[in-house]
Amino acid sequence: MLHKISQLFSTIPALCRGDRALIDHWMEQSPAFVLSRTLPLIVLGCGSYGLSMGLWQGWEMASYAGLKFPLVVIATLAVNAMINGMLAMVLGSGITMRQSMQFLFTAFAICALILGALSPITIGMAIQGPAAESPDAKFFHSITLLTHVFMISYAGIVSHSMLLGALRKYASTRKAGMQTFIAWLLGNLFVGAQIGWISRPFFGSPGSPIQFLRDDKFASSFYESIFRSLQNIF
Repeated sequence: MLHKISQLFSTIPALCRGDRALIDHWMEQSPAFVLSRTLPLIVLGCGSYGLSMGLWQGWEMASYAGLKFPLVVIATLAVNAMINGMLAMVLGSGITMRQSMQFLFTAFAICALILGALSPITIGMAIQGPAAESPDAKFFHSITLLTHVFMISYAGIVSHSMLLGALRKYASTRKAGMQTFIAWLLGNLFVGAQIGWISRPFFGSPGSPIQFLRDDKFASSFYESIFRSLQNIF
């Protein structure tokens, strides 16, 4: 057991470098093997980041967000596992359904490691932020929302970009590889944003009760909330 845990953590530096030898090795394995190596990293990295998201409103909200955020990422994985494979085939990349799943698992593991590394920043924001009952809470909520959107988008773009070289190698042509990369990146960000919006709150809104899920979870949209946050700031 300890040996397996040691093996798992020994892959972290190679993943952070986007090590081609590790990626090539995983491409030769089954999706179940790759998932067994990446899922624990996704849970740990996204769990720590989720906890930092909810810490502004106390430990109850932090525990909810720490549990929900890895589930949002896993749900995004489940939805995009089939979509990415079909996109790869439609775009004529030559990448198989199995390979697309392995790329997806690897990209999300790298994304989770980046978010885990960024969590001390968002923990500091939460600790130093104004109280949820203060007059500045609405402004801080908008800043917090946009900060998390930026950080999650940044982690997603960087993690996918680290696999671009390997993706081009396995694609039939460089052009098809690049088209597949763009389609996967946009699809993963879009699906993740929508699932995350339905699963809110993660850091809570001023004046709203602390809940695991909102009663009006299907009201408005993620993009409306971004627009309103920009209005509150400017």
